[in-house]
Amino acid sequence: YVLTPQARVVELPAGGTPIDFAYHIHSELGHRCRGARVNGAIVPLNTPLASGQTVEIVAAKTGGPSRDWLNPELGYLHSARSRAKVRQWFNALEFEQSVTAGREIVEKELQRLGKTVVKLEDLARRLGFNTVDDLCAAATKEEFSLRSIEQALVPTPAVAEALSALVG
Repeated sequence: YVLTPQARVVELPAGGTPIDFAYHIHSELGHRCRGARVNGAIVPLNTPLASGQTVEIVAAKTGGPSRDWLNPELGYLHSARSRAKVRQWFNALEFEQSVTAGREIVEKELQRLGKTVVKLEDLARRLGFNTVDDLCAAATKEEFSLRSIEQALVPTPAVAEALSALVG
C-alpha cells in the first residue's frame, strides 16, 4: 500500500513501481510518466515501492510510454494491468500508422483505376470490411489483393442493365 500526495491509499502488487502506481491512478498519467518522487526524493522509475511510501509522479504534457517498460529484465512494470495498458498503447499506435499507410495504398490504386470519386465507406462495405480504417489496415498487411478493389468497383449486371436502360 502506497500513498498519493493527497494521502489517498493505493494498493499495488508486491514489487510495484512508480509506473505501476501511475497506471493505477490513470492510464494517461501512466503513459506520460517521466519521473517519480518517493517520500520527496527523486527515484528511478523501476524502483520497487514499499508499503507506506508517498509517491508523486512527474509527467510530461504529451508523449507515451517507452518500449523498455515492457522488458521484464529492466523491472519497470510488475502489474499485469500496467503491462496491458502499455501494450494497448503501442497496438493503437501501430494500428494508426497502418491505417495511414493503407489509406495511401488504397487511394493510389483508386487513382490508377481513375476512380477518385469513390466513397471509401462504400468500397470498404463492398469488400466486406466494417470500417474504412479496417480496410486501410488490411491493405497495409496485404490481407486482400488490390485487384479486388477493381472488381468491387465493376457494376453488377443488374446495375449495368439499369444504367443502360436510363441512358438508352
